Amino acid sequence: MAARIVGYRNYCLMKLILFTFLMLAIGSTLNSQAQQGKNPEAGVPRELALWRAAHYKDVRYQLDITLTPGASMLKGKSEIRVTLDKGGETIILDWRVNAVKEGQARPRVWDILLNGKNANVREANEHIIIDGAIKGENVIQLQFESPIATSGSAVTRYLDREDNSEYIYTLFVPSDASTAFPCFDQPDLKARFVLNATVPESWKVVTNTEASKSTAVADVTDGAANPTDEVRHEYRETQPISTYLFAFAAGPFEEIKDNMSSVPMSLFVRKSKLEKAHKEGAEVFRLNRECLKFLAKYFDYKYPFPKYDLIIIPEFAYRGMEHAGATFLREESILFPSDPTANDFLSRANVIFHEAAHQWFGDLVTMRWFDDLWLKEGFAEFMAFKAVEAIMPEFNAWKAFYERTKPAAYLTDATKGTTPIFQEITNLSAAKSAYGNIVYRKAPSMLRQAEFYLGAEKFKNAVQLFLKEHAYANATWADLVIDFERTSGQKLDEWAQAWVKRRGMPEVDARLLMVLPSKSLLSLTLRQRNVLDEGGQWPMRLKVLMAFKDGSRQTANIMLNGGDEDPQGIQINLSRPKRELAYVFANYEDYGYGRFLLDRGSRDHVLAHLADEKDDFLRALLWGSLWDSVREADLSPKEFVELAIENISIEHDEVTVQSILNRVSIAFNAYLSDEQKKKIAPRLERMLSDGMLKSEKQGLRITYFRAFQSMAMTDASRGDLKRILKGELTVPGLTLRSRDRFDVVAQLMARGDRDAPALLKAERNADTTDDAKRYAYAAGAALATDENKKKYFEAFLNDPKLAESWIEASVGPFNSIHQSALTLPYLDTALRELPKLKRTRKIFFVNGWLAAFIGGQTDQRALEIVQDFLKREEKTLDRDLRLKVLEAVDGLERCVK
Repeated sequence: MAARIVGYRNYCLMKLILFTFLMLAIGSTLNSQAQQGKNPEAGVPRELALWRAAHYKDVRYQLDITLTPGASMLKGKSEIRVTLDKGGETIILDWRVNAVKEGQARPRVWDILLNGKNANVREANEHIIIDGAIKGENVIQLQFESPIATSGSAVTRYLDREDNSEYIYTLFVPSDASTAFPCFDQPDLKARFVLNATVPESWKVVTNTEASKSTAVADVTDGAANPTDEVRHEYRETQPISTYLFAFAAGPFEEIKDNMSSVPMSLFVRKSKLEKAHKEGAEVFRLNRECLKFLAKYFDYKYPFPKYDLIIIPEFAYRGMEHAGATFLREESILFPSDPTANDFLSRANVIFHEAAHQWFGDLVTMRWFDDLWLKEGFAEFMAFKAVEAIMPEFNAWKAFYERTKPAAYLTDATKGTTPIFQEITNLSAAKSAYGNIVYRKAPSMLRQAEFYLGAEKFKNAVQLFLKEHAYANATWADLVIDFERTSGQKLDEWAQAWVKRRGMPEVDARLLMVLPSKSLLSLTLRQRNVLDEGGQWPMRLKVLMAFKDGSRQTANIMLNGGDEDPQGIQINLSRPKRELAYVFANYEDYGYGRFLLDRGSRDHVLAHLADEKDDFLRALLWGSLWDSVREADLSPKEFVELAIENISIEHDEVTVQSILNRVSIAFNAYLSDEQKKKIAPRLERMLSDGMLKSEKQGLRITYFRAFQSMAMTDASRGDLKRILKGELTVPGLTLRSRDRFDVVAQLMARGDRDAPALLKAERNADTTDDAKRYAYAAGAALATDENKKKYFEAFLNDPKLAESWIEASVGPFNSIHQSALTLPYLDTALRELPKLKRTRKIFFVNGWLAAFIGGQTDQRALEIVQDFLKREEKTLDRDLRLKVLEAVDGLERCVK
């Protein structure tokens, strides 16, 4: 075994030697630059991070902050302790001050002391540079002010419009802690944090640890201590965590405790949602408890932090964020705004399980640098479905994984904008570029293949070893590969290189050569190619299915080598000879990753006999393969829609039905010609209406209802939607809630229905809740007038009070595919805004912006605008944004094609 793994060990040893020489060179360069008064590059450049990680250790922060209702600034004091391995060095802190507009207060740092004395300090290029550090522990003391805003800030204020309650919360990922307070803002300088927070006495503060002491604050004037309405909360020191995992939330939260959990656990929710939280809380706690138990057993490592709170944040930028011991969750992900379907229940469980898995993979063991971001995100998503499999047996976990995860990965990986899983990042200012479908969707898909490739037990043993070796520290993908080699006895350097460093994905064709004369052997070829035509192969283990016309089937586990692009010939012993083959499918049970198209004969059989297939999982995979054929222009979109109209009634799983209907909606709204739409619309709408009104399960009826909205084209179907709003037509079991009503209005508005503006006005007047205001704003973006589009677009770009969540909710209706001619004039400006949006907005904002503005177009003129932009900005647009545009434009190219 030792001999078999020597390759990757030698590779890592060589990297270590190169790293040592690199560190000596970097250290010499940085010292020379410091002595000459030169400044580090802005952001957190890799060279600075490597140097600090090599020379700094035992970092501790004590933050004393004051949060005042309505204040635009966070005020605080900080004490930073850091141990240096030699004296005479500079200490370089990160302190990023974003541009401020006229009249706004500017963030500032003052009264900086080093080891109790005034320090030689300068600010430059988003850093604070302090000279005169000593060998051993250094203590830096300072005061700071940083922004609190409703949008575009790492410390965000949310004002509940129902009861005027104010909530403040942080979001520091990937490297925004340094916009709130000076720090070493890199993941591999883990630190212990102590937070002391002074807030109004009616507020609660939630952070990574529990409070150790709370004291009423007195105002001392003329020697007299007068009571105030403020309380100072002191919190216990954290275990070592990265700056992006430190967090706090404050406001008049209501707390619900879970008294059944062995890990101290509470749910925090804004006051106006307490009743709803009580209704959902028991199931949320159950899922969380069961998941922590499952993960502790699988990882063979107990929950690594002293408590685990869930803080429900309204209009949170992401579905969840895994702060150690205090996960923040988007309110709508947990407290359903509409009657839930099975998909909604699964989605809620998924985000709870995903963030819980991060407490081990991400928080306990953290990537060394954000180029390995996928390592934590891929494992969190993979383990989330492992937890679904164990805790929610009513779902076919891996079928759901295929339907909810892989299509998004394939959508990106087939484009010229895709990237490898490992993305080289030279400065953390570019870390946002690593987020997307490749990290969140391809990486877990690769891990599922890795488990099948190595064997489930060997895979698990390696993961357990990895966590124990690097607990409360940092690690890389190379560290995990070594553990995979140790437990499996395989040499994995080529395998790891192919899956993590090569962009694109394989297309695997399985073709029948012949049934040999003996009638006991079947001869197949499997051919693998990179869909981007950039060469390269992926070592992969597959389960190939041979389905026979008598209904029998046979499978074979096949190992595809990654050595060349020649087809692999495979001979399979037939368990029962003299059977006529119906079709071959190369990715049975979905262990592989890639595009698995059916050969012509197999596809013809499946199209004719799809309803005869009794295996739900296999049928889902076949639906997906047929859709891939549509996207590759090998199968007409009209034929796919017809197939769904005729066969969707055989599907009773809500996850599968929603997956099929999502594809039908794309085919109908984007791929069919106007004439084709007119011909097929009545039958399609009748199928959707029947599903909405007559399906046997409530979740299915709701699923069809949501699809009916998106494809309601004729006067009759729009009339049905208006009757539903008026209560004249009901969907059995559906309570039409605020979100549903505004969604219906938005769809009517997008279709140009003449009654839609009046309906929106009526809904806005009838529902004045906090959430309804956001829904109404989003629906209003679909009004098809030049004046309205101009008003919304200017607000998107220039209104500082417009929350990102409101923009994200409205860019889709604004760019309705039915109004592409009206929104086309905004496309070029929307593209030119990309650098600013990347710099000032949260991680996923640019992805959603491009998906809306490019995704709302279907014709050649729009494609030419995007192509002209890419050509014009060839030298000025950074690589990350160029790739994101290329990814987004792929769908438009397919529409034109």
